[in-house]
Parts: sequence; C-alpha cells; structure tokens
Amino acid sequence: MQMAQKALVKRSRQSFTRLARFFNQLMREQLMCGPVTVQQCYTLEALADGPLSMKDLAAEVALHQSTLTRVVEKLERQNLVQRSRKSDNQRSVEVNLTDAGKQTHAFLDSAGSQMISDLLDLIPRKRQNAIVDAMEEVANLLNPNSEAFKKLLLGCRCGISNSIDNK
Repeated sequence: MQMAQKALVKRSRQSFTRLARFFNQLMREQLMCGPVTVQQCYTLEALADGPLSMKDLAAEVALHQSTLTRVVEKLERQNLVQRSRKSDNQRSVEVNLTDAGKQTHAFLDSAGSQMISDLLDLIPRKRQNAIVDAMEEVANLLNPNSEAFKKLLLGCRCGISNSIDNK
C-alpha cells in the first residue's frame, strides 16, 4: 500500500471512529431526559415503516438478537411496541409500534431532524449535499444486507483473532 493510501486509510478510520463515538454521545445527550435510550430510539426508528421480524429488526439496528430482546421487552413494558407471532410461522416473532410508540417516534424524529438541521447549518451550504451524499454512500456499503458489508464482515471475524494468536 502506498504512503498516500495508508494516510487516507488512517484518516478514514480515525474519522469513522470519532464520528460513531461523537454521534452516539450527541444522541445520548439528546435522549437523556426522554423516555428511551439510544438503542431503543434506533429500534423505534427501524419500526416506523411497519412491523419487522426480530431477525430483521436485529439486522436493521445492528444488535445481537439476545440484546434486542431486552431492548424490545423494555419498549413493550412502556407500551411503545408490541410483539406477536406470525400466523404463518409461529416461531417467528414480529414487532410493531403501538400508537404510543408512533407518537414517541414522531417526537423523537422531529427532535432528531432539528438536531441534524442545526448540525448541517454549521457546514458551508455548498458542501452540505456532497457530505450527505458521501454519508449515504458509506451507509449503503455498511448496510448488513449489502454484499460489501458481508465481505467486510468476513475479514473482521478472522483478522483480529488470527493476528493476536500469531504473536
């Protein structure tokens, strides 16, 4: 790998790490006084377009199914979601927003949109579209259902443990 490419990879890695950390911190701060956690907020957002199976929901919010089960249980106790068995497959559990969940999501969506609007206002207008386009492109590549993501994931599973074991 060339020096210029190595520098670009390093900058990208650092930027992704910082972006993930800082955005999570911003979300935690925004939700601190609210009724849900960041993971619960992501779950409500994922369900906004309609019900999902637990398997599909886990993939959408990037949580292990056992962790998602705890998140959904808490949301269910707050009457924000409901779980039901699919009629055609009793083993499959489907999660749906309740009316209260839809109202909570609408409030969180509005607050989140305002936060992003405020953030975009800090970026020169002529660069906003390019930055959003780049974020969408990366988000599409990192979608757990994309082939690119699946290839990246294969590299992640073996690379770290093998390099540690070989030392």
